[in-house]
Amino acid sequence: MAGSLQPRAARALAVAGVFCFALLATALPAGRAARADDIAPSQESIGDALPEGAALTGRQIYERFLQNRLHSAVQHQTVVSKDPGGNDQYTRFWVQYKDYTSERFARDRGEVGDDVASKTLVKFDDPPDMRHTGYLMITKIDRSSDQFVYRPSDRRVRRVRLEGMTVMGTDYTFDDITYRDMTDAQYKRLPDEAFEDIPCFVIEMQLPERVEAEHYRTVTYLDKQHYVPLRQRFWDRADVEIREMRANTRSMREFDGVWVATESSMYDLQEGTTSTLLIENLDPNPALGEQLFSMFRLELRR
Repeated sequence: MAGSLQPRAARALAVAGVFCFALLATALPAGRAARADDIAPSQESIGDALPEGAALTGRQIYERFLQNRLHSAVQHQTVVSKDPGGNDQYTRFWVQYKDYTSERFARDRGEVGDDVASKTLVKFDDPPDMRHTGYLMITKIDRSSDQFVYRPSDRRVRRVRLEGMTVMGTDYTFDDITYRDMTDAQYKRLPDEAFEDIPCFVIEMQLPERVEAEHYRTVTYLDKQHYVPLRQRFWDRADVEIREMRANTRSMREFDGVWVATESSMYDLQEGTTSTLLIENLDPNPALGEQLFSMFRLELRR
């Protein structure tokens, strides 16, 4: 396996954006021919005159982020959080992920079903009492996801709902490590900002009211050079800001042409707690067979 990191993943509809301008039109005096300055400039000339990225819409920028992510991955991660006594608590697990909406794996959709968007398997190594516990998440397009858990103490697989559930009591949730369908989200580009002196595009995304989710509005700061999420802010349905993610900009590395931050911290703004996620190892874009996302694999003790 090579290196370290995972993309958080979400999928959006790619649409061609149009940079729109409102023009005030007035009638020309009778008999006067149109002058050059009466004619609106072409879209090409406008684009050439603007700095790189200035004409992009929020959805277009987010689509570039999606193009900058891995189609599949196997990664080992550690989350360091604080227990009530202030002591470090370690949660170690590995994740394997496959995106069936990507062109690379579109051919496999005939085997798993055209409504499958992604599959994610999570298996825990620490803490010891959770060793071999596993979660399998099968995300569907325009349908509820299938989510399963296997605990050695139960010795059986059960169907569960993981939306908003924390990862072993840390400040990360299962929504942070699995695919999220953002097709119907509304995208709005906010003024560009810098995060730790790195120029960023700032995109606001808001989910429709009908969608069940922990976060209904997010603001994402994307590094302009590599489209890496460096900061994310999360609001709940009551429009209360509840969490914030900040990446360690010095931890950015390249994997198979994709740049990722291998260290990030999640802040629970209501509880005042923090957890840090470290990507210890990452294998980018491996060929993952369907047997690796089976119920047998979920129950396997390794």
